[in-house]
Amino acid sequence: MKTLILTVLTFFCLSSYGQGNYEKAMGEALQLWGTGKTKEASAQLERIAQAEQDKWLPKYYQTLTLITHSFGIQDEAEKTNALKKINELIPKENLNSEWLVLRALASTSDLTSDPMNKAMILSPSIIADYETAIKMDPKNPRALIGLAEFNIQSKKYMGGDTKEECESLQKALTLFSDEKPAELFYPTWGKERQKRC
Repeated sequence: MKTLILTVLTFFCLSSYGQGNYEKAMGEALQLWGTGKTKEASAQLERIAQAEQDKWLPKYYQTLTLITHSFGIQDEAEKTNALKKINELIPKENLNSEWLVLRALASTSDLTSDPMNKAMILSPSIIADYETAIKMDPKNPRALIGLAEFNIQSKKYMGGDTKEECESLQKALTLFSDEKPAELFYPTWGKERQKRC
């Protein structure tokens, strides 16, 4: 998942050169992330977020870098600390559709550390975050694909027909094609994550 997301983000960093300080710093941070330097990218995004407190995207991308990294953490204490930092970064109120997708992803990362014990507790909130994200922005393909993929994975263990989820994945492809970013660096990642049914 990380490699695919990074490919998209690298495009944005290349398009930011020749811009102002904010755009240049964001481009450099995303380029660091694209080359696998997650810690450096996260630290730079944190500095940008502190300097540009009126902008939500630096903190958003800092959170996204940490979430994608957290999926690969095996050490329980390290993962707990990473998830704690992630949860501190996610706003507690006035979340938009994109933030809800990140919160669902963070909870999914938490669930993967102990699926047998955490699935019953975390699955309802993960599904609720994706569903709320879709209600807030029905054209957000990341919300649609996230919910579909989560449900497909759940049905692998519990059984059930995935026809509806496969239709959602197809719809998400169309949404990705039609997507027009509201501003530079606005999230557009996710198309590469899609798995075929």
